[in-house]
Amino acid sequence: MKNPLRKRFKRDLKSNKGRYFAILLMMTVTIAIMSGFLAVADGAQKVLNENRADCKLEDGSFTAVKKISTAAQAETEKLGVSVYENDYVNEKLPDEATLRIYQDREQINLVTVIDGKSPVNKNEIAVDRLFAESYGLEVGESLTINEVPMIITGLISVPDYSALFKNNSDLMMDSFHFGVGIVSAGVLQSFPANEIVMDYSYYFDNRDLTEKEKRNLSTDIKDKLVDNGAILTSFVTAENNQSISFIDDDMGSDVPMMKVFLSLIILIMAFVFSIVITSTIETEAPIIGTLLASGYTKYELIRHYITMPIAVTLVSAMIGNIIGYTMMPDFFKGMYYGSYSLPPMDIELNMEALLLTTVLPIAMMIGINFVALYRKLSISPLNFLRKELKKSKNRRAVKLPNVSFFNRFRLRVIIQNKKSYITLFVGIFLASFILMFGLVITPMISHYVDSIKQSAVSDYQYILKGPVEPENPGNAEKMTFSALETYYSPAGKNIEVSFFGLREDSDYFDDLPISDDEKGGYLSDGLAKKLGAKPGDTLDFVNPYTDKEYSIKVIGITDYPGALTVFMSQKQLNELLDRDSSYFNGYFSDQELTFTDKNSLATVITPEDMSKFGDQMLSSFKQMAPLCLFAAIVIYLVLMVVLTKLVIDKNALSISFLKVFGYETSEIRKIYLKATTLVVLGSLLLCLPLVNLGIQGCFLIVQMKLSGYLPVYIPMYLYAEIVAIGMASYFVINFIHMRRINKIQLSAALKNRE
Repeated sequence: MKNPLRKRFKRDLKSNKGRYFAILLMMTVTIAIMSGFLAVADGAQKVLNENRADCKLEDGSFTAVKKISTAAQAETEKLGVSVYENDYVNEKLPDEATLRIYQDREQINLVTVIDGKSPVNKNEIAVDRLFAESYGLEVGESLTINEVPMIITGLISVPDYSALFKNNSDLMMDSFHFGVGIVSAGVLQSFPANEIVMDYSYYFDNRDLTEKEKRNLSTDIKDKLVDNGAILTSFVTAENNQSISFIDDDMGSDVPMMKVFLSLIILIMAFVFSIVITSTIETEAPIIGTLLASGYTKYELIRHYITMPIAVTLVSAMIGNIIGYTMMPDFFKGMYYGSYSLPPMDIELNMEALLLTTVLPIAMMIGINFVALYRKLSISPLNFLRKELKKSKNRRAVKLPNVSFFNRFRLRVIIQNKKSYITLFVGIFLASFILMFGLVITPMISHYVDSIKQSAVSDYQYILKGPVEPENPGNAEKMTFSALETYYSPAGKNIEVSFFGLREDSDYFDDLPISDDEKGGYLSDGLAKKLGAKPGDTLDFVNPYTDKEYSIKVIGITDYPGALTVFMSQKQLNELLDRDSSYFNGYFSDQELTFTDKNSLATVITPEDMSKFGDQMLSSFKQMAPLCLFAAIVIYLVLMVVLTKLVIDKNALSISFLKVFGYETSEIRKIYLKATTLVVLGSLLLCLPLVNLGIQGCFLIVQMKLSGYLPVYIPMYLYAEIVAIGMASYFVINFIHMRRINKIQLSAALKNRE
């Protein structure tokens, strides 16, 4: 004989189709986003690891002032490492772009051709796929390199530039203004000798080294090179090379965040279902009492009431996974391929994603609802028949303030439905946080770029390879520059810090009380915040090329958002670096300087360079805003539909009585809908400080991936936008509920009364 309770499923689904559809929609969207993202992230990581192994990705690299000797290379290779020449030139293109050109690799960091073919002739070149797309280059076009027109034969990716960082100290990758190109053998030698950078890659012979052993061996390699006369200008391991490791760090934080996001949504929906089921049990209390008295067991009823949440979750998981594997991959692929230089990937079934999007939601739904049902159905059949479902019958009513009748009624409605409203508050907070994350990126980056331009002390900063006088010194001011490293514990690695040695009477930093007699330095506010340093602290730094250690006392903090920087007296910095007191290797200038020997110039920095950073950051995050807006509105709408409808259904009898007593429909709306309106508005306002804290905490994680410091900036108008979008979503639901109240009949007050 079939269980007669099964007949109730169809009736329940028909009478509550709006509620179940809303929950189904929210869970389907969440699961689709999660399964699509995890599938793409897994595919990207898989193809990245395979490509790195197949293309023999370097374990580290270094550059030298001149070609290292054969003896130095031989002595270094005795440590169990292979050293390969990997020279390049930086060629300037229009629009302030730089193309780093290598010779076609045959032994290390092998090239993957994505479209077209590798260059063969001397007038051919292949360029990085991401740079080509950003810069607007296509296969077959001509590109002038070293005053020679060259045909682009192919679009490529190289494993040592999965993220396009021109300098390892850059805050962000820049595919708009920096790219990598490959030319055929012998072409590189046609460039001026002083433009060729002596770059080398090393590769461990033993591929089973632990991370600690790799770090120790890299240190031994650097020491061996220096001991054998190599003059290094940079030395970086693959682990600390942002061009290699940035994507690993990015996925290492994005994937856990998405998993937490999914878990929170499912958890909220499980609680929503438990509230819905609890309300249903209260409504059907006499029926449940009759069933229990007729011989139905508690577990049979639990199985009955828990079936619908499981069915909705299962259907959501099925539809969500289908959408996630068919429609969402293109979106998330666009995000990854728009930010990183990756070889083509294939999307495969991800077992972890299947567990997280199917097994976990069902398990959470069963667990939370079983606990709620077990507690509720522990009441005796007689109490169910009497509708005595509260554990304590003699609880005192909450004393309400002496306000108008309507306001006291609203307060009573809020108190009676506090569980629904608390869940609604949690959902509003989560939706507001997601929405704020999507909205804040653009103004935050724009504000950061503007602050750098406004606080720029000079139009040009010149970093030289040694003391060189310009042809047109003008008002240029000499300074000493050095790059040292300090340990950043949250990321578990060293970060680069720029040291500027300034004149005591500096015209460009007249607000800094620099003194030749005072030991220590002034930290930029970004560096102080990143390290948690304050005046009086002592910080430890190390020269990455000589391993010499330094201790610097923090004299003060200064506003300088351009970089992670320490400002010192030039005399003190020269003394610290064992330089002559008159040594300098840079200039601050408000005019462009010219040098007889262009090879003496290491780099030039202008405030406009930061606009490149802003372009790249905005490009990387531009697809996040619509996704966050869509997810937030879905959460707003679904939770408001389900939970506010629950309040009205729960009070349908009271609404009917009010109609019998002569209250107008408009007055009843003011009682019930205004109570919910106040809760929604109050929730939106109360969650704003929590959203602010959440964004601050989220960007603490983001700061771990960045070499610089990106201050959190949330303009006030965004808070207004959050409230406006939340209330607009609510008023859509409010309109639906007005019609629902109108449909409640007066006759309901006369039915089923004891």
